[in-house]
Amino acid sequence: MKINIKSIKDTLGAKIDVKKSINLESRKIRGQEIEFIGSCELDLMVINAEDKYVVSGPGKVLVKLPCSRCLEEVKEELNFNFNEEIKKVDVEHNELDLSNSLEEYIRLSLPMQVVCDEDCAGLCPSCGINLNDDECECYMHEVDPRLAKLDKLLDD
Repeated sequence: MKINIKSIKDTLGAKIDVKKSINLESRKIRGQEIEFIGSCELDLMVINAEDKYVVSGPGKVLVKLPCSRCLEEVKEELNFNFNEEIKKVDVEHNELDLSNSLEEYIRLSLPMQVVCDEDCAGLCPSCGINLNDDECECYMHEVDPRLAKLDKLLDD
């Protein structure tokens, strides 16, 4: 993602407002495949400061992520505040290249775990069936007889 700054380059304190809509391709982030739905929307302001350009503003993008319990796909809107300072000596051809920064802000806005529903039962650790859809008869759901008396404490 590049922003042309030719109009503010020569005037200290000048600013421009930039609205960008960027289509992003699916990619692996933190070991999981992230699919972007629609485009990434940015509403940025670029300010010509003394020895740098300050770029700031909100951004949002809709992504498809797997539920961390049952692995069903979940749509999640990521909202982030873009805030970047670029030294003037790093600017080439009157353009600010913010591609790496944008990916970093998206990476930082990803939740640690996504769940499709707070009551998601997940997958059975024995047979792998989705416990939200079906029940299974696996031994994992039986209480160990040695711990059965502890179960009575919960009833009180």
